[in-house]
Amino acid sequence: MTMIRIKHIHTLAELDAIEKIWTDLERVDGGPSIFQSWIWNRTWCEHVLGSRKRARLDVRVVEDGAGRTLAILPLFEEALAGPIARLTQFLGHRMSYHNDVLLADPKSSELAERVVATLLEDLGPRTVLHLRHLNGESLFTKQLLASQWAEPQCLRVLIQADPSITDQQMRFGRSTRKTFRSQVNQLNRRFDCEYRVLRGEDFPEVFDELVDLHQRRFTSAARSTLLAGPNLAFLKAAASKLSNRGNFEIVQLRADGATIAAALMAHDKRRYFQVNFGFDPEFARYSPMRLLLTETMRRGFDDLGCEIYDLGPGYEAYKFKWSPIVGTNYFCCRGGSGLYAKSVAALYRAAFRRRLPPTPQTGVRVHGGNNPV
Repeated sequence: MTMIRIKHIHTLAELDAIEKIWTDLERVDGGPSIFQSWIWNRTWCEHVLGSRKRARLDVRVVEDGAGRTLAILPLFEEALAGPIARLTQFLGHRMSYHNDVLLADPKSSELAERVVATLLEDLGPRTVLHLRHLNGESLFTKQLLASQWAEPQCLRVLIQADPSITDQQMRFGRSTRKTFRSQVNQLNRRFDCEYRVLRGEDFPEVFDELVDLHQRRFTSAARSTLLAGPNLAFLKAAASKLSNRGNFEIVQLRADGATIAAALMAHDKRRYFQVNFGFDPEFARYSPMRLLLTETMRRGFDDLGCEIYDLGPGYEAYKFKWSPIVGTNYFCCRGGSGLYAKSVAALYRAAFRRRLPPTPQTGVRVHGGNNPV
């Protein structure tokens, strides 16, 4: 068996030196999502990593004996409860929900198995590895599951293209459809409504408008949001760059020329991701986000030719109203070599499980499973 080794990258200068290798792995057939792209991860390092005082890069490059890159693991580490342990997590922490690694051959189960084994062997005696929102479709995640190193984190809500559905409202049940049509009619009677799609040079300005709506929605519900400080700066910068490349856009619902709802969407590999959204609470009685999400589904399937509309983690009951298929996101939380790291990881894993939001009781079935949720 060919020898493989791991090279650790701890500085931005070292990271920048592998930009071409990284971007080459992005473009491999069957490769990872846009959330493992160089732009997404390098921008996160620029805006967020530096604000975490106890954190540092720990990107791992897996090479064969000839120095050829087999995989990139986009990771960072930070102190856990002072000096007792080091916590290793994905770059894009808490801003990505479709996480994976980059493989030279994403279709090779043997390579994924070797990368997982090499990662586990590389963990130190004070390391806790905690990988959230692992993409259940990737071979890397499947190998973690086979090694019993990963377990379910949450449902993932996906809507599949269906040529027989010409009106996305038909995905609702009869009662929901009736209510929805009444809200549409009321809104259209009172206001002149239109949808707009914006990207490229218009993107930064409309992004700020979306964030204002997002924050007003959270404030009205007395909730806090992650979209603040470095996280907000990161998302604006990364999404703006990827919008110029055609991957990100904002879809607006406007009433009498004012934006009452907006959704940040990503288009990648025939999948349309709902990344974030906001709406004006004063229009809540018209369900503006339901209207806008129905339009973005139409756009994703009809205009962009996507096969999947990805609503992300299924923590909210509203996501299940569109008769979706349901997959699973996974997490991995394990300690490195020795009893000490394994004991710390066991405590950390138990605490993380307790903090997970409950899953709505919806009666839908998990895609590929036999039991109703």
